[in-house]
Amino acid sequence: MESVISNQSRIANLSDKHCIFRCGDVMFSLPATAVREVTIMPTVVPVPLSHPSLAGIGNLRSEFLPVIDLEPLIGNQARLVADTKQLLVIQCPLGSWAIAIDKVVAIDGIETHIDAGWRNENAMSVLMGTATYDGKVISVLDVNGLQRIAQQTLEDQWHGSGPAFPSTVPTTSSASKWNAV
Repeated sequence: MESVISNQSRIANLSDKHCIFRCGDVMFSLPATAVREVTIMPTVVPVPLSHPSLAGIGNLRSEFLPVIDLEPLIGNQARLVADTKQLLVIQCPLGSWAIAIDKVVAIDGIETHIDAGWRNENAMSVLMGTATYDGKVISVLDVNGLQRIAQQTLEDQWHGSGPAFPSTVPTTSSASKWNAV
């Protein structure tokens, strides 16, 4: 019984934590419980005619993962700059996928500020809100919205329809209007 309580307590503590990472000049976070692993970027093979937000498909230990590039969704300030890029592998009920990032900065508790106006279940939202970490404002990503973008982009490609998403989203100065569609 004691180990069950201990595990539940550890899960509760982890659920309050976010994985904070850098992508270009911008810092982002997402719930730490959504992150399966962080690893060195494998070779990523582009998918012809796909939306630019799909960097391609990566092979990680015999598992093929769609890799999302945040730059086409967020703007040039999210352009990858590190020589050694990393993958943030996300686990969800429909399968694993990844985000191309420069570097994980921390796994830490942050206080997020969620604007109800940003949460529209019918839109492919990529931003959930904002937070502060180490004196800097960071953007809190919507893991489910990013996963829907990855899935929809692949499905559109496989079914031969055009990309469903615009090439860029407003900059962080108009973050309250961030929607991929």
